[in-house]
This record gives sequence, C-alpha cells and structure tokens, in this order.
Amino acid sequence: MKSATSANIILIIAALMWSVGGLFIKLVDLSPVAITGTRSIAAALVFLIYLKKPQLYLNRYFIIGVISYAAMMLLYVFSIRLTTAANAIFLEFTAPIYVVILGYYILNERITIFDILSMFVIFSGMTLFFIDELSFYGFWGNIMAAVAGVCLGVVTIMIRKEKESAFQIVLMGNILTALVCIPFMFAGLQETASTDWFIIFVLGIVQLGIPYILYTKALRQVQALDAILVSMIEPILNPFWVYIFVGEKMGEWALVGGVLVLSGSIGRAIIKIRLRQTE
Repeated sequence: MKSATSANIILIIAALMWSVGGLFIKLVDLSPVAITGTRSIAAALVFLIYLKKPQLYLNRYFIIGVISYAAMMLLYVFSIRLTTAANAIFLEFTAPIYVVILGYYILNERITIFDILSMFVIFSGMTLFFIDELSFYGFWGNIMAAVAGVCLGVVTIMIRKEKESAFQIVLMGNILTALVCIPFMFAGLQETASTDWFIIFVLGIVQLGIPYILYTKALRQVQALDAILVSMIEPILNPFWVYIFVGEKMGEWALVGGVLVLSGSIGRAIIKIRLRQTE
C-alpha cells in the first residue's frame, strides 16, 4: 500500500511537469518537426544519463512500445498546432479507454462495470470535441490527437508489460523520434531565434525526459489503468496554462466534452478506492 501511494505521488509530479508542454509549444516559433525532434533529443540524453549502460531488447512488445512512443510524440505536436491545446490534450487522454481494453488482454487486468461506464462517458466526451471544431483545419488536428491517445494507451501497456526493458522503450522511442525528425527539423534555421531552440531543448528535459522517468518508475508499482488515470490532471492544467499566458479559450462543446472525459476517468478511480475500503 505504501509503495502504491508513493507511486501515485510520483505520477502526480510527472503530470504537473507534463502540463507545461502545450504552453511553451504555443509560444515558440518553430515547426512541429523541429519541436518534436529537439524535445526527443533532450529526453534521450536524460535517459542515457539515467540508465548509464542501456541495453537493447528486440521482443515484439519492446518494438511495439518504441514505435508507438515515436508516433505519439509526432502526432501530439502536430495536433497541438492544428487544433486548440485543450482539444489536443483532452483527446490524447482518451488513452484510458485503450488501456482498459489492452490491459485485459495483455496484462490480465480485469475489467469492471465501472471501467465500462467510464469508457462510455469518455467516448461521449470525445465526440463533443469533434462537434466543437467546425473547420477542416481543426478537424485533422482532432484526428491526430485521437490517434495519439491510442498510442499513449499502447505505450502505457508496453511499459507495464516490459518492466525490465521499460526505460529502454522510452529511450529508444525518443531516439527513433529524433531520427525521423532530424532530416526535416533544420529547415528555415536562419529565420528562427536561438532562444526558441533553447526553450524547446529545456522543455525536452523538464517536460519529457524527467517526467517519463518518473512515470516509468511508478508503473512498476500500480496497474496501467490506475497510472493513466492519476496522470489525468495534465489535461486540466495544460489548457489552463495556455489560457492564462496566451489567452486561448476552450470552446463550449470542448469544455463539456472535457468534463465528461475527466468525469468518466476520475469518477471510476474514486469509486474503485471506496470499494477497496469496504472490502
């Protein structure tokens, strides 16, 4: 019980660090590819320092985890440029739906009635996000964010499944992301401010590298679904920071959809805790 409590505290800290991403991505004048590549280079360096002597694993879960992580990184940054920060973050955090399904089949973590109910509420909230974005431009941002949510769910399951190689999954995921981005990330280099590159590099350390180390450590102590639900404080804070410092407001339907997504996830967690107390 003590280890699980510590893990939840670690998850909260990781979520707080993740939540600043949308704000700084909105503030810099760099392409999505440059942002993604720079963040992943910085995060990979953090993991190399942490692991000291990383090892390479080549089983199917490891490979799936690495590819899903890279896809998640790319889709997230593109989506946050093509739609509002609120839509991008909330849609990415539909990941609990996929964690419930994959956790049952891969991790043998059973599904309860509360899991099914929360999935229904979250799906309803996700639908409202598409209603709120009327432009074709925003629509594709929403699509990318939704697919990023699938990837986040897969990554969480793979990290939980491959406990011995979990850190290496994130390390190789960042390296793969950087390799994909490097050929394209320096286009227009002369027109961008050096401070933008510095900001994103530091962001890669503080908002990606360190929190993913914390998240990976915590997943060794708690179930995959519990981990993703605790980290749901990120989608609350991320658009909040953007609203405070940039002035970007959430649409009415996006706000309602966000409330449904959070209610379905957090409501399940509260009910589950109360049920455990009565056992």
